[in-house]
Amino acid sequence: MRTYISPIGYDTRRATRPVINQGMQGGDMLVLLRPEAESDTEWANQTIADVKQYLHEAEPAFEINVERVETASFEATVRDCCRLLGDIEPDRETIVSLGGGARDVLLPLTVASLVYANQIDTALFFSDLDSTVREWVLPDLTTQIPDRTTDTFTIILEAGGWISLSEIVSRTSHSKSTVVRHVNDLEEAGVIQADTSEKAKRVRVTFSGEILSMA
Repeated sequence: MRTYISPIGYDTRRATRPVINQGMQGGDMLVLLRPEAESDTEWANQTIADVKQYLHEAEPAFEINVERVETASFEATVRDCCRLLGDIEPDRETIVSLGGGARDVLLPLTVASLVYANQIDTALFFSDLDSTVREWVLPDLTTQIPDRTTDTFTIILEAGGWISLSEIVSRTSHSKSTVVRHVNDLEEAGVIQADTSEKAKRVRVTFSGEILSMA
């Protein structure tokens, strides 16, 4: 079962299209995030009603809830969004849509999504350029590159792509067993990924590792 999280503005497509693209079935749920205070309540209510009608025509058992989020301050909105993401049951697939709604909610939700990146299964974005739904890879900014692995990580990063363990060993003063331990630690941290489809294991830096290396 899936839980979709999406800010809701006045464009129904930004809430409905990601759901339709990903698929829906009975037991799935869409949580629409709405600012605590709105300038045009009537228009917002109509947009939500249109979303419900459209999605229920496709799947009558699809559940749609509306959550009001505090918008008195950026910090309060981030906390509310973190609470919502943290409260999702772990056995449900979590899909966050970052393509609509008021910026007062969208930006804090994006920050909260980065905090909970390792618990979010899919992050979607509704493009302002061509109205397509795209999948984004969220970097896990809560992880760290272990200090003892810095030399090994730097070699993998500088490779600019896939590199075998034997190549790493040839470029460092560490023993093969030490490099293997470093690689295992880096994999566990999520800053590199491994490929074992060929005879020799090879690794490369993940998006999370790339972003953390810039800090």
